[in-house]
Amino acid sequence: MDLSALQQPLPQISKVRRFKASRIFTVEQLGLTFHNGEERIYERIVGGRGAVMIVPFDGTHFYLTAEYAGGLHCYSLGLVKGKIDAGETGEQAALRELSEEIGFGARRITLLRRPVTVAPGMLELTMQLYLAEDLYPHQLTGDEPEPIQIIKATPDEVKTLVFAPDSPLHEARAAFALTLALHKIGAITL
Repeated sequence: MDLSALQQPLPQISKVRRFKASRIFTVEQLGLTFHNGEERIYERIVGGRGAVMIVPFDGTHFYLTAEYAGGLHCYSLGLVKGKIDAGETGEQAALRELSEEIGFGARRITLLRRPVTVAPGMLELTMQLYLAEDLYPHQLTGDEPEPIQIIKATPDEVKTLVFAPDSPLHEARAAFALTLALHKIGAITL
């Protein structure tokens, strides 16, 4: 596979303007000149130190979550996730979020992939994906408006959630993280 197209010169940034869109979103306009002379204005949502998504696995079951998703105005099937706070590593954030959101600690945490994103054309947000194993009860107080429900699923059930065309698992990052975790535990091979 030839990936040399990823090494071409980046567009030159001629102007940057920032607009506070809400208490959590900042929009940045970039004036860009591409190497062929074309000029464009791109907009992107910026901010933060990144985020983590965690796949908890107790050796028999994966622990998925059911929580309110404001973007779709429904309860959504997913995984533990959250932002990386100032002074934290990704691993520290993953362990903290695991304890805050579903009340577990993990004696073993493995990086599955970094970084991933959902819309690199307009979002600066990147996310690190972790597998959490050797779980034990450990509750920290989080910022959730209501308790997050845990849905346990076997590796075979997770395969169905990931690969079935009508699956209730809609979040692409969660499907990708679960696929990596299935591979890591030997439930699927390449």
